Amino acid sequence: ETSSNIDDRISTYTASLTSSVVDYPTEYGRRYHAFRAGSYLAPNDESEMDRLDLNHMLIMKSIGKKLFLAPVPQANTHRILDIGTGTGIWAIEAAEIFPNAEVLKISDLLSYVQCHFYWKTLILQQILGNDLSAIQPSWVPPNVKFEVDDVESRWVNDKKYDFIFCRYMAGSVADWPKLMKNIYNNLNPGGWVEFQDYDITPASDDGTLTEKHETRKWGEQLIAACRMIGRDPCPGPKLEGWTRNSGFVNVFHQKFKLPIGPWPKDLHHKDIGMINLVQLLDGLDAFSLRTFCGILGWTREEVVVMLSQVRKELKSGVFHAHTAIHVAYAQKPPGR
Repeated sequence: ETSSNIDDRISTYTASLTSSVVDYPTEYGRRYHAFRAGSYLAPNDESEMDRLDLNHMLIMKSIGKKLFLAPVPQANTHRILDIGTGTGIWAIEAAEIFPNAEVLKISDLLSYVQCHFYWKTLILQQILGNDLSAIQPSWVPPNVKFEVDDVESRWVNDKKYDFIFCRYMAGSVADWPKLMKNIYNNLNPGGWVEFQDYDITPASDDGTLTEKHETRKWGEQLIAACRMIGRDPCPGPKLEGWTRNSGFVNVFHQKFKLPIGPWPKDLHHKDIGMINLVQLLDGLDAFSLRTFCGILGWTREEVVVMLSQVRKELKSGVFHAHTAIHVAYAQKPPGR
């Protein structure tokens, strides 16, 4: 074949591949990812993108207005991977902390890889973000790159990372120990990994949230549905154990409670509670439609009725409920 014919075939193939990745299906009135369809239960439409950015603000405020807690050395960090980058907001903001790194974010984790760091020629520091959906902005810092990939598939990069960040993968990963091993194998010796993830179980310390509340019933059924398809919706409490069992050292873990609503007395947690309430109300449809209809066999009408009752309870403030975000970071042993 001539060079011209090859170029034409490459152009046609690329166009076809791009179309298949962004040809998003619509279900229950919401738009979902096309790449590895069904791997991620939540939608990827504009409403969900706004909620993801609000969730970014929620987590940052909760952990001290920081992007990460790991003691990552700026000078010696050249390649960063952000798993499950979503809208890419974390990777874009991380690019300011690591201005000499190129950030590659992988779109829509097939197992929900949000942000990965990507490397450029002659760039000393690189940030890559990945995810299952190509929903990231086109205008990003020059050291940030996005790609669509599945973090639970075989990693084929020939270069290792200095820092891997993985956030909000609850209900998305089929095999957490396998993911931990992939991360360990793709970190440079002495490199750091940080996980920020949820325990979505609604609870209350004062007993005001009981089995009679629709919000508790909703949460229990959502968790059960995710586990029916092998996706853990509450990975947060297990992150510390998984990292230790994977060979990491200098493991740190901390739990942060997230109030639901403005019921706390102190202004800091009251603010966090309001943000959490808003993102939860905005996300009820996103969390529930595919899960309850597709897994539990509910009709859409049944889901709508339940969610209307949940919304009423959440807005009324009849209970002092909270969920939790867990942060765990660890280091790959130097010299390994």
